[in-house]
Amino acid sequence: MRTAIARVGERLKEQNLLFVALGEDGPGERIGQAEIRLVPYQNDPAVVARYYQAADIYIHAARAEVWGLTITEALACGIPVIATAVGGIPEQVKSLKTSNDNSTDCNRNHYTMDEATGILVGVEETDGMAAAIERLLTDEPLRLRLGENAARDARHRFDFQRQADSYLDWYAELLADARTVGGDSFAANDASRRLQTITSMRTSTLFTGSLIAQD
Repeated sequence: MRTAIARVGERLKEQNLLFVALGEDGPGERIGQAEIRLVPYQNDPAVVARYYQAADIYIHAARAEVWGLTITEALACGIPVIATAVGGIPEQVKSLKTSNDNSTDCNRNHYTMDEATGILVGVEETDGMAAAIERLLTDEPLRLRLGENAARDARHRFDFQRQADSYLDWYAELLADARTVGGDSFAANDASRRLQTITSMRTSTLFTGSLIAQD
């Protein structure tokens, strides 16, 4: 990512570029024309949300990732995401189809600007990441459109009420299957206990998720 930042800073010499690394503590630095500022970990979700909302884009250059929580947070705050297409990230980010993207990588999805919430690149695609950063920083209408898509998509797909309901439906299905086969009372009782646990968690989970998505 440092190489991509340096290339963007060299190309956009007329702009003041500030990259904020939230959750890192230490002195800032400059890479070419770009400034990198390290901000210590913040405990208050409302403060974290304001950092997201003050940004133009969110960059997530991971080599391995199961599910990037910070990606979901950025999307919920209406910030388009530029990330590497690894692990579960392609399930989170709806990648914009670019004219020069001829990739056949099965980990990438492609959407029009009416649906896209960011841009995905390969792990070693430094030039691709730099180009994606430069494009969104210089194309304000596109950046704003992807940000609007991101907030809407996060509300729809990552809402905690929907997640809780999906788990309840899944456990109810397991419980029904266990009862249908009829012979395994332990499986039925276990599914029933899990269903009750998920139900009791619903209220607290909803409250936790509501903070980061506030405008």
